[in-house]
Amino acid sequence: MSGSARKIVWFCTNVGGGIFGAGHTAAWRALGLDARLHYAVELADYWRGKSGALARIGLRWSMYVLYPWRLWRKVRRAVPGEIFVAVTNPFFLPALAARAARHNRAQVVHLVYDLYPDALVFGGGWSRRHPAARFAARSTRAAIAECAATVYLGERLRAYAESRYGVARRTVVIPVGTDTTVFRDSEPAPRETGRVRCLYSGHMGRLHDWQTLADAVGRGVPEGVVLEVAADGPGARDLKKRLAPRAQQNPGQVIFAGTRGQTEWRAAMLSADVALVTMRPGAEKVVMPSKTYSAMAAGQAILAVCPFESDLADLVRHHDCGWVIEPGDVSGLKQCLALLPQVPADILQKRRRAWQAAHAHYSMEAVGRHWLQLLQSINGS
Repeated sequence: MSGSARKIVWFCTNVGGGIFGAGHTAAWRALGLDARLHYAVELADYWRGKSGALARIGLRWSMYVLYPWRLWRKVRRAVPGEIFVAVTNPFFLPALAARAARHNRAQVVHLVYDLYPDALVFGGGWSRRHPAARFAARSTRAAIAECAATVYLGERLRAYAESRYGVARRTVVIPVGTDTTVFRDSEPAPRETGRVRCLYSGHMGRLHDWQTLADAVGRGVPEGVVLEVAADGPGARDLKKRLAPRAQQNPGQVIFAGTRGQTEWRAAMLSADVALVTMRPGAEKVVMPSKTYSAMAAGQAILAVCPFESDLADLVRHHDCGWVIEPGDVSGLKQCLALLPQVPADILQKRRRAWQAAHAHYSMEAVGRHWLQLLQSINGS
């Protein structure tokens, strides 16, 4: 950005290092954005804060009360031209920031990372009549109506949100992308071993489908396939409980691990051939799993258990970098897993396509160029 357009851009979310991190801001600053982070807690502190009841209470107070208050004051004191990209963490943050910006010339961009209340309706069993759900719906409508722009992570997510909550004055689809620098010199190559390592890495929550995977491998993992689950969340706990007998019988073939530090995570990502990414029916309307992009950047083919009509399935088909199985298609998933050891050349080709697509289209530099274009158009208005 140049001249008067070179303004501070604050990327605002209650947990730093997850959606946005140092790699994001470094890449965007190289493009000319004066990008800065504004958040409540570090990602590591977030996970540590879940260890006890008192810690969880303090964490929620910081994330859902103190942080929105801090952002409100920050936006109210902003100088004309400052831009705040407010993520839907918590869901009312974009609407709150837009309201705070009414009396000055600060601009607020609404980044729909998760769509509320729909994420709670599909994933948590909430009723749309619940008072909190109605409040979330009003917040979403207000953010779409009042923010300078609304950013969605996928075309299908955009279409669904607009059908329920209206059309923003500016709308753009920008994938969340990933920091590809940690995998830049790791283009996929043929493996020495004949075993195919399938990895689920990251959060497995209520919007993720764990049951299809549990039913498919509950009676055994196909010969030549290693299944590793390095995850947290309620879905991971349920899956581990279901597959515990199988993991005890085949300790080298079914592996459960918790979340890892950066060094261990990178090694595990590079050793995996196939990434498992799952999504429950209904979730395709509200989320796009960001773990997909980091898996692609590491050179993993994508085995997506998700609805065919979803942004995730579109991504896999567009780049021909994996396979798509409908949730509940247990026999289809079993057949796909059983076939993997027999098609090493096909896996390698899909791994290379995934790696190339991630580094060409979903790196922080590539995603940053989309943000730069959007923010320049806002500054020019």
